[in-house]
Amino acid sequence: MIIFFIFFQAGLFNPEQILKFADYLYLEGDFNSALSEYRRYLFLSDSNKQEVNEKLIDCLVRLKKYDEAILQLRYFSDTTKALYAKSWVYLLKGDYQMVRELLKDKAYEQKARYYIGLSYAGEFKFSKAGEFIELPKPLPKHKNPLLGGFFSFFPGGGNFYCGRLSDGIYSMLVIGTGVVVSYYYHSKNETTKFYIALGISSIFYAGNIYGGINAVRNYNYYEDARYRDLIFNR
Repeated sequence: MIIFFIFFQAGLFNPEQILKFADYLYLEGDFNSALSEYRRYLFLSDSNKQEVNEKLIDCLVRLKKYDEAILQLRYFSDTTKALYAKSWVYLLKGDYQMVRELLKDKAYEQKARYYIGLSYAGEFKFSKAGEFIELPKPLPKHKNPLLGGFFSFFPGGGNFYCGRLSDGIYSMLVIGTGVVVSYYYHSKNETTKFYIALGISSIFYAGNIYGGINAVRNYNYYEDARYRDLIFNR
């Protein structure tokens, strides 16, 4: 029993055994546990293997620990590889301005141009991105917010313009109900209730116009986001 315990303890502190276990966890997709084992390996091992650092950084990225991944890149011996790896991490983090700052002196290199193009695409600046990378066709089509507001003078029109049929029907029903109730109180000469109903209906009507404009903005944003994802996932 004592011999088994000593052997087991020795395995716990054997760098090569730790590395094998870390690689196993990595392949299994348990990136959080693999990260701990890779760190333990680097702490106990005399060598600072580039491959281990790369896997460690990949674990951090997959766990969305981007700032830690950037700090870990200090241990890359290949400075050029570290630069591009850092640029990629900043892309994933969404710090697109930093990507361009890092690569401003390498804008003539194909890989740098690709990352710079992605950084502009991340900001929905597709025309600018097209100067650096080839973009998929067709480009996203936008709708006009002014038209969204104009069509909303008819209840639900802005939502119909954006293809949001259920929201458009809901707006019609709410405002239509308010108009019917207001008319009912007016026909009964119940002035106070008429003005209350009319005031509430007016608020909903104004909200409908704003909602129509906002529906167009959301439509354009999701079209841009869908196109951006298409570029990033090519």
